[in-house]
Amino acid sequence: MKILIIKLGALGDVIRTTAVLPGLKEKYGGCRIDWATKKGSAGFLKNNGLIGKIYLIEDAEKLRHKKYDILISLDDDYEACELASSMPSKKIIGSCLKNGKRMYTDNSSPWFDMGLISRLGKRKADLLKAKNKKTYPEIMYRILGLKYLKQEPMLALGRKELDFGGRFAKKHGIRKSDFAIGINTGAGGRWEDKKLSIEKTAELIDKLNMQIKNARPILFGGPEEMERNKKIKKLAGTGVIDAGCSNSLMEFVSLVNLCDVLVTSDSLALHIGVALKKKVAAFFYPTSSAEIELYGRGIKIMGKGKDYCSYKPKCDYPPEWDVDEFVKAVKKLIKK
Repeated sequence: MKILIIKLGALGDVIRTTAVLPGLKEKYGGCRIDWATKKGSAGFLKNNGLIGKIYLIEDAEKLRHKKYDILISLDDDYEACELASSMPSKKIIGSCLKNGKRMYTDNSSPWFDMGLISRLGKRKADLLKAKNKKTYPEIMYRILGLKYLKQEPMLALGRKELDFGGRFAKKHGIRKSDFAIGINTGAGGRWEDKKLSIEKTAELIDKLNMQIKNARPILFGGPEEMERNKKIKKLAGTGVIDAGCSNSLMEFVSLVNLCDVLVTSDSLALHIGVALKKKVAAFFYPTSSAEIELYGRGIKIMGKGKDYCSYKPKCDYPPEWDVDEFVKAVKKLIKK
């Protein structure tokens, strides 16, 4: 049995989709599972012992002549749909092309009915998304006909990544007796109201330092958070370790791995933290909290406002946040 998964992005989606691998192996015994993804996502998969070969969509021609028994296509962009339709396979589950138009198989409708290519239209898709109470892995297991037992996503670090994290901890004097608390309150450029404000992030850092013994907050961010994080550090009255905003993706993973608790928006850091089995305090506003599985190691914090789970990049009604709720969540997770 040969299976190909086509999951190109987004980065966090690639990580959380690895949760299907144990289920596929259990159902199909000695099956071989290959994965097609983008170059930027490949690092998340490279140390995964359940994946046979990783193919880059940038080199898609290497795939088109290969035959698979099952082809699982989980992206809605044209590139993924076109690849799925161009390959010989006995069975397709998920997205593909029909007469040049993006569509999806009936058995994958529990996921794609809520998405951008929903055959029900955007308004109905958004309503289904808001009403959905099932987690992403639960939905994936359903459409793949697998037995869902809360199988977890997989993200393995190699020696290079572990050494990078070790050097960072030594440089900043992070001891085993410390509580390293990751602070990831940005969310890139698209989702304005996924973020916690600069002011409230600084307030959070100060309260964690004052209320938790041996707290060592670590401020995370990507290239788009560089100026934002400078302002947070300047505004915070107590110490915070700057993780930097120019780390490679796997360096970023290495640093998240140092954390005892991660406070994060619904972003890439959330999926990394979950896959690394970290304790996570995750906050949500325009996106669904129900879709995220924290595997008993996390606490969800929902912003207050009329646009919760509206999937609006910029909300008409911005969220209201209580920083003390964040601090309370971290304290509770530390005691677990």
